Amino acid sequence: MTDIEDTILRLRNDPVLFVEQVIGAKPQRWQAEALRAISKHDKVAIKSGHGVGKTAFESWVALWWLLTHYPCKAAITANTAHQLNDVLWTEIDKWARKLPAGFKDLLEFKSDKISLKGATDSFAVARTSRRENPEALKR
Repeated sequence: MTDIEDTILRLRNDPVLFVEQVIGAKPQRWQAEALRAISKHDKVAIKSGHGVGKTAFESWVALWWLLTHYPCKAAITANTAHQLNDVLWTEIDKWARKLPAGFKDLLEFKSDKISLKGATDSFAVARTSRRENPEALKR
C-alpha cells in the first residue's frame, strides 16, 4: 500500500481525524461523536436547536465522504432552496477553501455540484424537493 492509499484509508475510517488534520477544525464533542457514528452506521439522526454547528458538521461530512469514498454519488438535500444554496452549499465552500492544496485540487466546484476532477462517477449534488411532491427530489 502506498503512503497516499494508507492516508486515505486512515481518513476514511476516522472522519474526526479528517476534520482536525485536513480541514483544520476542532469539532465539538457532539460533532465528534456524530462523525464517529456516521463512519460506522448507515443512518445517524441529530436532534438539536439552532446555531449549534449542524451545518458545519454536514459540510465536513460531505467533503470527507467525497474525498475518501471513491466512487461516490451523494445527494445533498435541504428543505428549501435558500437553506441548500445560501446556507449549506456556502458552508461547504467555506470549509473546502480551508483544505490543503493537495485535497482542494482534487475537487471541481459548480453551482450545484462538486466533483472529483477527472471522475464522472464521484460527485455530490445539491437537491431540493418540489413543494407539490416533497418526497421527489428535483433534478
